[in-house]
Amino acid sequence: MSKRVAMGLCLLGASGCSVVPLEVVDAGSMSLLVDVATDRDPARDVPAPRDAGTPRDVAVPIDVPVPTDVPVTRDVPVAIDVPSPIDVPVTRDVPAAPVDAGCLPEPVYPDRMGEPRNAAGQIRYCWPGEALCFCDRDNDCYAQAGYVSRCPSTPTDAGSRPDVPATDTGPGTSGDPVVYGGTFPSGAGRRTVTLQVNGNARRVVLYVPSTPAPSPALMLLFHGTNGTGDDLLDETDAQAVANANGAILAAPFSRHRSTGDWDHRTEDTYWETWPNVDATANEDLLLTRAIIVEARRVYGVDAGRVYALGHSNGAFFAATVASVLADRIAAFASSSGGLNRCANTWSCSFMGSGSTCAALRGRPGWCSCSGPEKPVSIRTDGRMPPGYLTHGTGDDAVTVQYTCELEARMQAVGAATQTVLRDGDGHDLPRSFVSSAWRFLSTFRR
Repeated sequence: MSKRVAMGLCLLGASGCSVVPLEVVDAGSMSLLVDVATDRDPARDVPAPRDAGTPRDVAVPIDVPVPTDVPVTRDVPVAIDVPSPIDVPVTRDVPAAPVDAGCLPEPVYPDRMGEPRNAAGQIRYCWPGEALCFCDRDNDCYAQAGYVSRCPSTPTDAGSRPDVPATDTGPGTSGDPVVYGGTFPSGAGRRTVTLQVNGNARRVVLYVPSTPAPSPALMLLFHGTNGTGDDLLDETDAQAVANANGAILAAPFSRHRSTGDWDHRTEDTYWETWPNVDATANEDLLLTRAIIVEARRVYGVDAGRVYALGHSNGAFFAATVASVLADRIAAFASSSGGLNRCANTWSCSFMGSGSTCAALRGRPGWCSCSGPEKPVSIRTDGRMPPGYLTHGTGDDAVTVQYTCELEARMQAVGAATQTVLRDGDGHDLPRSFVSSAWRFLSTFRR
């Protein structure tokens, strides 16, 4: 309901006070209508009735009311703030990226880590449907090499993001909604902790060097069949690498499974891979996600430098983690693993002599298999993290052919690889596995 109120305004001049009529209209628009004439006859200053049409007078907007719980300085312009998602902290003094809201399909704001997010909390370096824009299973979107922005101010991405600081600003939320219980200790040293993930108690061996880097890298270490989280820390130079580089090590335990799978003839303790590689349903992928989130929260791990390393069945799982969680993994390392298209691991028993896959391919005993890719399908719809691949050519447990197949498949999709074949070696875990892998892995950021 509109109300019209006649008011008078006294304008002081040489001849005294001249009354100027003002008309305030309260119709939701909160406009002040002013009709000023300094030579008007005071006798005519009674406002004439107006029709319901649009006033011919010039409307001067007045301040839009500000919520009473926000302190306002009336002589300073007040910007109306668009709320950001409750669970995505926003640093208002960091320029939003992208910032040109006029040409974007949706507004985005920087979270505390500097990443642009929409109102739903999803990362937006580009938008679904655009050329060279990869969106993962969580609908977080990353620009690939060659991406052309629709807006001049929109950041681009070529694997590592030049618009985001080289290291994270510190501990904070990762944007991953994985639910878990328990916490990592903050002190230095090696210890075993337990996280509750999806109703299961999961053990993780942690190693924190005495002098961690300000924003340390995280290495996820995955043991082989019937192993433990201690294996890669005890049998490789992982702790020495962590000490030298200020990196955090996290080595979880796999679960005992009551039945076998393509990599196991019967029940055993191993990592779950194909065919269940759903990051929201696979128990081991849920655990991996929880470890990454908790390591970022407690140690301020650099989200762009998370690496997955594994041996044997753990190598198969490291490749699975890299492919399924490609938005979280910078690169991975595989020892005596690979990519299997045979019915199961023991279907092929090829062994040979040589230092390259090209030298081995086509040798007598080379297997011809054409089934589904296992442990996981190599990504063809976006970034596949680079891989360091090593294998003994005399391995009689997991054929070296599987590592050669992984090398070929990754190269076919444009993913970087470094393959080190150890001529004549068996199913061995080299003592120098982590340091050799680190020289390759550390050159990559997510």
